[in-house]
Amino acid sequence: MQDNIEVKAEMAPEKERKRIGIGYIFLSFIPFAAIMAVQSAAVIPGVILAMVDLSKNGQDFDLSLLMKVFNEKYGIFCYLGYCAVAIGAFLPWYYNAFVKKDPKISYKKALGLKPVFLTLAAMICTYFTVNGVFTFAFKIFPGAMKKYAELMEMSSLGSNMWITVVYGILLGPIAEELCFRGLVYKYLEKAKLHFMFVIFIQAVLFGVMHSNLIQGIYASALGMLLGYLRYKYKTVLITIGAHMLFNFLGTIVAIKTAEAGFTDEMDMILGVVFIFFSAGVIFLIAKDKRTCYKQEEAA
Repeated sequence: MQDNIEVKAEMAPEKERKRIGIGYIFLSFIPFAAIMAVQSAAVIPGVILAMVDLSKNGQDFDLSLLMKVFNEKYGIFCYLGYCAVAIGAFLPWYYNAFVKKDPKISYKKALGLKPVFLTLAAMICTYFTVNGVFTFAFKIFPGAMKKYAELMEMSSLGSNMWITVVYGILLGPIAEELCFRGLVYKYLEKAKLHFMFVIFIQAVLFGVMHSNLIQGIYASALGMLLGYLRYKYKTVLITIGAHMLFNFLGTIVAIKTAEAGFTDEMDMILGVVFIFFSAGVIFLIAKDKRTCYKQEEAA
């Protein structure tokens, strides 16, 4: 009798593996394509108007001059239009597709003191680490980094305070988080991919959206961290706040530290120091076992 039981146990089928939802993977690229299209459609009219202004004044076409006119006269309206359309589309899309249908989040747990503190620490550590790495890269690859600095200057982030605050720090992160840590993340999760693949894919797409190699690399790295925070705490609210903080550090704080006389050597030393702090904070986030779903909390 015992032998028969053992034979049946051996012949029992293995636990059915989760099937990858290819359709959901394709769906995850739709928000990405949408944000790229909205971004281009919002900027193009302002660039055209800037070109018209230059031609009226009889000035020769120059990219830096064109972007200067665009940033001074049309940039804020184009970026506001982009954010308005993106948030107006992604917020109801995300809410109706996932928030209403998914298990309810316990925001008391997800946005408690410990998650918020760890998120703040993670963003501060990441900023100083990235800043140190970029300062070191500038020493090693001065040509590439100079081109990147010129590109950032033309984009007006940091130079035009209205665009920096309204778009770079406040509205831009909301639009991007609803897209990448909201829709893209959830569609990939619905595809039943391993959470590390979900985090990796949405981070790469986030990097590609920034449309230049150097910014794309660090945006992808930031996207990995934001994606992990999304995985741990189950809500885009915490990643929106984290993204806003990182952009604030990368613009306003960066300007103030430069004005205070921070040298390249100081930036690199801080970068090395904060690498270890970053590892410690990520370890603490990984060890945080809190339950963020209301059903699980009550169980």
